[in-house]
Amino acid sequence: MDARTAEELLEGLPLVPAMTGSIPEMKTLRERCLEAGIPALVGSPPGAGKG
Repeated sequence: MDARTAEELLEGLPLVPAMTGSIPEMKTLRERCLEAGIPALVGSPPGAGKG
């Protein structure tokens, strides 16, 4: 599965943050999920880092 397909599958669904970590760690986790056929996204919660 690729990132675009994962985004399409998850579009409009309620998403819940499941992990925290550095950007490189999260990108690696996303790639491992996609390779296993598990749709996954990487991002920040709304409002994160703004303040």
